[in-house]
Amino acid sequence: MFNIWLLSLFIGQISAIAYNLPKFCANATWNPTAITFADSTIVGTYPYGVFVDTNNTVYIADRANNRVQIWANNSATPTRSISGGLNTSFNLFVTDNSDIYVDNGYANNRVDKWAFNSTSSVPAMYNCGPCFSLFIDINNMLYCSLYNANKVIAKSLNTNLNIWNTVAGTGTVGSTPSMLNAPCDIFVDSNLNLYVADNNNNRIQKFGSGQLNGTTISTGTITLSHPTGVILDFDGYLFIVDQGNYRLIGSGPYGYRCIAACSGNWGSSSTQLNAPYSIRFDSYGNIFISDLFNNRIQKFFLVTNGCNGTTTSMTTMSSGISMNSTQSVPLLTSTYGTSSTTISSSTRLSYNRPKFSAYATWSSNGVTLFNTSTIGQYPYGLFVDTNNTLYVCEWNQNMIQVWLENSSIPIRTISGGLSYPYTMFVTVNGDVYVDNGDSNSQVDKWAVNTTVGVPVMIVKAACWGLFVDIYNNIYCSQYAYHQVVTKSLNSRSNMWIVAAGTDCSGSISNTLYYPRGIYVDTDLNLYVADCGNNRIQLFLSNQLNSITVAGTGAPSTIDLVGPSGVVVDGNGYLFITDTGNQRIVGSGPNGFRCLVGCSRVLGSASNQLYYPMTLSFDSHGNMFITDDFNYRIQKFYITSNIYKNISFDEDVGTMIPMPFDLFLILGTTINQPSFCPSTTWYTDGITFANSSTVGTNSYGVFVSINNTVYVANQQTNKVVVWFEGSINPDKILSGSLNTPFDLFVTPVGDIYVDNGAFNSRVDKFSLNSSISTSVMSVPYACTGIFVDISNTLYCSAFTSNQVVKRWLNDNVLTSTIVAGNGTTGSTATMLNAPIGIFVDAKFNLYVADSNNHRIQMFPVGQLTGITVAGASAPGTITLFEPNGITLDGNGYLFIADCFNHRIVGSGPYGFRCLFGCTTIPGSASNQLNYPGTLRFDSYGNLFVADRFNSRVQKFILASNSCSLSYNQPTLCFNASWYSNASTFASSSTTGSLPYGIFIDGINTVYIPNRVSNTILSWAQGSNTSTSNSYSSLSNPYSLFMSMTGDIYIDNGYSYGRVDKYTFNTSNRVTVMNVNGSCYGLFIDINNNIYCSLKYLHQVVKLLLNNGTTIPIIAAGNGSAGSLSNMLNSPQGIYVDSNLNLYIADCANNRIQFVQTGQLNGVAIVGNGSSTNIILNYPTGIVLDANGYLFIVDSYNHRIVASSYYGFRCIVGCSGGGSTMYQLSFPQSMAFDSYGNIYVTDRNNSRVQQFTLQTNSNCSKLFSYNEIL
Repeated sequence: MFNIWLLSLFIGQISAIAYNLPKFCANATWNPTAITFADSTIVGTYPYGVFVDTNNTVYIADRANNRVQIWANNSATPTRSISGGLNTSFNLFVTDNSDIYVDNGYANNRVDKWAFNSTSSVPAMYNCGPCFSLFIDINNMLYCSLYNANKVIAKSLNTNLNIWNTVAGTGTVGSTPSMLNAPCDIFVDSNLNLYVADNNNNRIQKFGSGQLNGTTISTGTITLSHPTGVILDFDGYLFIVDQGNYRLIGSGPYGYRCIAACSGNWGSSSTQLNAPYSIRFDSYGNIFISDLFNNRIQKFFLVTNGCNGTTTSMTTMSSGISMNSTQSVPLLTSTYGTSSTTISSSTRLSYNRPKFSAYATWSSNGVTLFNTSTIGQYPYGLFVDTNNTLYVCEWNQNMIQVWLENSSIPIRTISGGLSYPYTMFVTVNGDVYVDNGDSNSQVDKWAVNTTVGVPVMIVKAACWGLFVDIYNNIYCSQYAYHQVVTKSLNSRSNMWIVAAGTDCSGSISNTLYYPRGIYVDTDLNLYVADCGNNRIQLFLSNQLNSITVAGTGAPSTIDLVGPSGVVVDGNGYLFITDTGNQRIVGSGPNGFRCLVGCSRVLGSASNQLYYPMTLSFDSHGNMFITDDFNYRIQKFYITSNIYKNISFDEDVGTMIPMPFDLFLILGTTINQPSFCPSTTWYTDGITFANSSTVGTNSYGVFVSINNTVYVANQQTNKVVVWFEGSINPDKILSGSLNTPFDLFVTPVGDIYVDNGAFNSRVDKFSLNSSISTSVMSVPYACTGIFVDISNTLYCSAFTSNQVVKRWLNDNVLTSTIVAGNGTTGSTATMLNAPIGIFVDAKFNLYVADSNNHRIQMFPVGQLTGITVAGASAPGTITLFEPNGITLDGNGYLFIADCFNHRIVGSGPYGFRCLFGCTTIPGSASNQLNYPGTLRFDSYGNLFVADRFNSRVQKFILASNSCSLSYNQPTLCFNASWYSNASTFASSSTTGSLPYGIFIDGINTVYIPNRVSNTILSWAQGSNTSTSNSYSSLSNPYSLFMSMTGDIYIDNGYSYGRVDKYTFNTSNRVTVMNVNGSCYGLFIDINNNIYCSLKYLHQVVKLLLNNGTTIPIIAAGNGSAGSLSNMLNSPQGIYVDSNLNLYIADCANNRIQFVQTGQLNGVAIVGNGSSTNIILNYPTGIVLDANGYLFIVDSYNHRIVASSYYGFRCIVGCSGGGSTMYQLSFPQSMAFDSYGNIYVTDRNNSRVQQFTLQTNSNCSKLFSYNEIL
């Protein structure tokens, strides 16, 4: 079916005109002295719009009072006033049937229609910003002059669709024939020629019907200055408001002349005007003028209109007129518009739409197919066709490369004439449509096997998303213009129409804010990744108002941050690149869940993403992602696509139970996030649920792989269920439960609940069932329940000192013993009050052996346990009646250390306390009171049943870095810190004049004590330091810790070296020889170590483990100086992920930036730079994750930071001193994972901690324009 559309498809009856077109003689004149028709008491201040209909009824837009004032013929006072919902209306237009169209764009982005005698309005057109002029032509087309957008748009009033088209101007300021600069008044004649008062170009432009290039109307000897109004008379002569010259001019058979206010001076007398704007005639030829700065409407009477010496009666035009139809553009659709013709659509798709089960999983570790050496920087677009041919849009290299499945050699390269292409789309026949809008304002088609692209669509800017639907309509997502546009590829015209958005940013149902990826399903429903609004919008076929289907505004879905890509699978479920959260999420029958990148921490490890952009599936269901800021294409293999414990019997044609579940493919039945060495959680928990929902003494909590939360309420004997994102319970299951302790939910949704205390069994609620059945007989309550990947159910029998199990795929309800001999004891074969249990993918059983204060591991098939934590396991941690236990994806233990009222965890650096680290019970957000079970969600957040507080606490993952050993928090440009610091360590601990500080990725703080020649360390949450002594250490200034936990210490003062101490040993190795103290130490991502030699005016570096200890020069020539290759007393240093070196060049009062491989630096802050801040002996420099600089401005006794708007002081801003808000010659700083700042306050001999106060409402979304 198709619908013809450009300016108007439906050309039926021709409308009569409602305005006056008087016929004037050549010598017509107007009285130079006007009367004031209405002043500010009636029309408010700065009245723009005036309209006079053929009955001489006058309409004026009273902007100041948000109303329209109406005077019937010859009335001296308004006879009617309309208002309601208007806001600062600029102009208006009245049709021949007295319908009033009023601009309402200033705040509401629309034009409203007030039908004849109606007391309320309806939207007639959605647009972006105020219409400085409105006009309706004889074909019932509504025009709007968008002054601020430098264009004129139009839409047909014969259709209910809010589809408008640009009819003049490109949206960009300019003076070419196709461009406008602040257009004001408009007029459309009977031949559909459009006249525009092109204000800032000082001209009147005429656009022929259907033409986008205008012709400048010559005004002869009269020069225009900022014209604002234009109108024609009966004979087609122009009358112009020449605003900048404060006059009215008109044309006739003898050319142009001034007709009113001809003094050339502004004023308020009756012969003067001040910023006149609109002009309209009444039927007698009198002129009405809106006189803006005089806040009035003036009326100039026609006094002479004699032709050939006689007086001619006034003739006006107000009847229907014939017209020439404009060329049309077909848009192919299935049900589009009012006039349609059947055409065939393509049922074949060029892209893959696999069908996934509710429990489909992908490998958490991606495979890098191509990196920057092949695809350059910032790859954006990606497409996988049904042959699994991969197309990658290489934005930085201006080309498209094409690879066959599993090939590393491209079979085709598309290049030439492209300018920063963002994306592409490949059709069934192999034609490639490529964005070429950045500089060339077009979309190009590269036919299969051709070497030249041809334009098929003119666009205003880059297309951040391209799509071709089954009816051969192409769609372009115009990020910069907040809209999606479309056109038919079956048309020869390059013009488009709006499919979504109003050309202005907004968050209501018909607006978008920086849209990116798009997808059109086979029903022509359009999905838009509405990036700036953090949501996915669904525009049903032919609709301009959308539905939010994910993100902000769609409760019970998922939180999104800057989504960039959206695709739909074969079942109609959404898959989204959640760019700002560094992850991919997907929906299914159980709602939304995270699929890959679930730590939400940006990074370059195989399980991390760094601003992922587009997503595509191959035919196998594998996921391809453009990992934009890692400059790579990642492939995540599908690892399981389990539907349920069923198979298909071809003989009988039915679904039958399988002999075992396929959890073996899944590898796990529970969330086991993979954490990096540098991982922290926020220590203040959020109360997910309190006693009103979970009852008193809550014990069992479970989080499924879909992030559904289940709690066993012992008080009400029910199971309470929250779907992901819900605040209140979504489901409550009862039955014959009695005091249930624990529960477990399998990936297929079956719930196993302890019912042993009084009923001696475990019950099962099948998926979506509210009725339970008994599945296992147990001796008493199961304080721990687990189902492993072979579908075996385990119960921790607390009173029997045993763990028992039962295979769920047989019909036997009795269990067998797998740990404990039933007798209380502490030997390797015995247990004492076992509680929490966990079974890993190798079927090793972990037991929280509570009263033995230990964690036991029983290898598969063994009844003899190994102590892995607590009691007799040296080098682990001391436990006091541990309860809950779980493992992460790397096999590290996390334990609810119940009677110590804390949660502890292990990792590559050993055990540490995570929450409740004071071991004091309490109900504050950072305290626990006998915690029971603990479970991870898929994002790595931890849920804890806080038993004696009768609540479930949720601890949010704060950081998870696999590549950095230090903290680089993501801070908003307007982040702030409390001005009053707390003293983290005083001189009694740090010694006098402390200098260096290092905080590792798990928030352990290290400070060299230069007096005692020791290294002090504080574990997270600890107020007591550990003094670490190292051999032959003398006056250490700085230190750095690697990802492996090895510590590197400056030992240059007396011994001329940098020492390395291997993790958890006292083994010293000299790794670098230096000629003096290293005032700064740093190890980059390539394992180069850097040392800042203050008194040699150099920074040197060395590749570790390369067989030498002799460094090379990284910056500075060894002489003090301020040239680009020189330094003067450098101290703090920092190396970013691109190996660029930042140096606190102290005595030069600047920060030097030395690019990788260069010896010449550039001053980026301070002396010699263009920044807005003066430094005085800067000594420290660090960067946050957004690349903002944080500088220790030592002699100004403060810390300063950069932001989007320049530099600012953040702490110590009142000058030097010793109060809590002052510093005295600070030296170094470091972040913890939460963004708190630690500063070595040298002359106060203390270390100060400044707590992050606010870090929200980041109004700047990352964009290429800011980064490239």
